[in-house]
Amino acid sequence: MRGKIIQYNGADGSGTVVVEGRQYRFTLDTWRADSAPTVNKVVEVTLDNELVAALVTVGDDVLLKEKAAQLGGKLGSLLNKIPTSTPSPTGTSTDASAPAAATPRGASASAMSAGSIVQQYGKPILVAYLLFLIGTLAFNAVSVSAFGQGMGKSLFDIASLMSQLGGTGGGSIKALLLLAYASIATPLLWHDRRAWLAMALPLLALLWAIFSTIHAMSSLGGEVTQGMSDFFSVSFGFYLSLIAALALAVLGVKRTLAAA
Repeated sequence: MRGKIIQYNGADGSGTVVVEGRQYRFTLDTWRADSAPTVNKVVEVTLDNELVAALVTVGDDVLLKEKAAQLGGKLGSLLNKIPTSTPSPTGTSTDASAPAAATPRGASASAMSAGSIVQQYGKPILVAYLLFLIGTLAFNAVSVSAFGQGMGKSLFDIASLMSQLGGTGGGSIKALLLLAYASIATPLLWHDRRAWLAMALPLLALLWAIFSTIHAMSSLGGEVTQGMSDFFSVSFGFYLSLIAALALAVLGVKRTLAAA
């Protein structure tokens, strides 16, 4: 069964793992991995008479695949629930772009709006946009591991923290992220084929975040940068955001060229 380490003491090799809401103490002799246990690490737990008999680490690649599959299933279910057509007076479905007179008075305005949005943007753009939101707001972009403790922050949280502390580029990264979140509304507000180029704003925000980070690290010097790299690692949220941003940029350019 799956569990998560919530506490570990490197001094005596003891820790606590949570399994299905219950906490269990464990010792280092039950640990089955080359590296030391870390807080927030997901593990496979074997119990014997309510005692931890073995802990086996779950690979990051396995967790990423499971999260991606779960997220994809939820997004697919969500989009499938959005109607792409509106009912006609005879009970048959009609295209959402049909004249308003064909829609009965009792039809749901929200269903009509949802259907027209899906038709205007297409599911690929909506899915990519949702993945970008989730990747930058919900998942960790960077993880920090030190002294047996682990933590992570989303890209938006990092930008907000840098902005509050006066860090280089923090405010501009946050501003670009906010523009990227708002970019989805551009084709609705500006009826021009060039409006689809706004779909490249998420990619621009990520590229600027990468540039600002590299610039800030290089200004600290090579030895300091090397030391920090031992504690920091890029996490799933950043890769998810980057893939989604690339997809949005490509889809936006295609829409612009198709409307030419």
